[in-house]
Amino acid sequence: MNVDRDVQVWTQERLVRGAILFFWACFWLFNVVDKAIGGSTFLWVGRDRFAQFQKYFASAGLESPLIADAALYVAAALEVFALVFFAGALWNFVARRVNEARSWCFIGIVITLVTFTFFSIGDHLFGDRFELLEHTLFWFVTLASWGVYVRLEGKDSQSPQEHARQSGRSKWGRSVAAWAGALVVVTTASVFKYNTDFFYRRTAALEAELVGEDLFKVAFPFLGGSQVFEATLAKFKREHPDKSIDHIYTAPNPLRLKKADALIFYIATKDRVAANPDEASTHE
Repeated sequence: MNVDRDVQVWTQERLVRGAILFFWACFWLFNVVDKAIGGSTFLWVGRDRFAQFQKYFASAGLESPLIADAALYVAAALEVFALVFFAGALWNFVARRVNEARSWCFIGIVITLVTFTFFSIGDHLFGDRFELLEHTLFWFVTLASWGVYVRLEGKDSQSPQEHARQSGRSKWGRSVAAWAGALVVVTTASVFKYNTDFFYRRTAALEAELVGEDLFKVAFPFLGGSQVFEATLAKFKREHPDKSIDHIYTAPNPLRLKKADALIFYIATKDRVAANPDEASTHE
């Protein structure tokens, strides 16, 4: 009876520890994929991190996209290495290499703590208290994950077969380093390409789509600022000389049609009858 109970406790403890490793491996995997994709696409409504970083640094007077890129490269590299070490810990855990799993998990935990500390410093500098709360909570969750993992580790022991694998570990470690380096390069290249392809959104005028009688819709990107708004209105007036802007309003949150990091606003018009073509009023 006691043997069965010990087996059950061991199984429960092992499941919890495996779940911790699986969660963090998936957590960092999706973060890396989000940066590699660079925004919304089919079956993926991600977050435009480049636009977010660019706005952060622009608010501090650092307009150059190279600065935002550099910060994003550092963040991406940290996330890639956190993913690699948690995935390695999970692999060793499944193979019952207890000491190896613990070592890889510990490095993943340290990298995760460094990453959230890095993000929290940025949150303080740029005054984003919501992100600061989120990253602080994740910092403590990371610490709690390590505490639970170590606390539940007692039942496992080193398998006899593990000692026979010592000679192959250095080669496997080099392979992991190569994979991590490749992921960093791919993610960095994706960020750079996204910057090259879409930085024009910061100043370029937007298209106004006719959605009803005398009603036009504009999807305002997260990266856009006041220059985009002004350029869009100027372009709209040039393209529709027979229309005058009656008012402008934004869509409520439920009607934003799943456009990640974008603001949708509508331009209500009327046929031009007045002599002053620039007269318009705007309402939030």
